[in-house]
Amino acid sequence: MKAITCTLVAVLATGWASAAVALDLTFDDVMSVGNPLVTMLDTHGYRFTGSFRTIDAPGGLLVSNGSAVYLSHEASGPGITVTRADGGPFILYEFDAAGLYVPSSAGSPNAQEVSLTGLRVGGGILGASYELGALPTFAHFSVPSTWSDLQAVTFTGLVSAAAPGALALDDVGVGEGPTSVAEPGTLALVALTALGVGGGVALTRRRSDPVRPR
Repeated sequence: MKAITCTLVAVLATGWASAAVALDLTFDDVMSVGNPLVTMLDTHGYRFTGSFRTIDAPGGLLVSNGSAVYLSHEASGPGITVTRADGGPFILYEFDAAGLYVPSSAGSPNAQEVSLTGLRVGGGILGASYELGALPTFAHFSVPSTWSDLQAVTFTGLVSAAAPGALALDDVGVGEGPTSVAEPGTLALVALTALGVGGGVALTRRRSDPVRPR
């Protein structure tokens, strides 16, 4: 009986603190024709806002990584901001980025770094900067584990501290973090398990009782 109780506790604990839900936002599900300019994009429960393009046809003038669609931010206007569509907190794990143009020019400079600004729930602000290579090729960047409990993150391409540059963004790794309440399906499974175990124990006891003469 003690072993059964321990099993039930383990099941409850597993359901009560579910693991973090991690997503790789590739944008390959986004409908895009002709590299359109957009101001808002929803994908897999996350929302991207700003003034950017969904690049579906890079041709020979824009960087390519073989992806069906990626996001680009040109050297003007606000950066690309990501939030959860439902307004909840999230975690940022990683992203891929590159300078946009092949090749760049004085009139259309590529970003030499990507600046991240994170707004945490409650008002705290995080900042980080990642250097991009001289060649317009996508590079992968991991984000420290401190980038959690986020309300919003803005990606901005920079040539220097004060000058914007054209940025390509793809494969943004995000997550919702652990939850503290079990899902209904988990609770139902636990309840059924408890009933089944209880019934099995009662039946075993009934069968093991000695037969008393009448």
